[in-house]
Amino acid sequence: MKPLIDIYVRGVAIVTLVSWNTTLLAEARPLAIVVATVLSGVWWLNARSASRAEGWQAMACYALGAGTGTALGLWLSAAI
Repeated sequence: MKPLIDIYVRGVAIVTLVSWNTTLLAEARPLAIVVATVLSGVWWLNARSASRAEGWQAMACYALGAGTGTALGLWLSAAI
């Protein structure tokens, strides 16, 4: 169960940062630089281990995390 939670959390983290940074860039806000830096670090860490995940359960957990991350990124865009 722990590996699937880890995959879900990675999906949330990456897509939250991507969706939030997309809005920040569209609004030409300097905070985009900081978010992009954090995003790059998270992306690099994920790329090192994502290939080990196998099966439809892993795909479903990552996809659910990505959907959650999109919602969270939209919320951050409106709140900050």
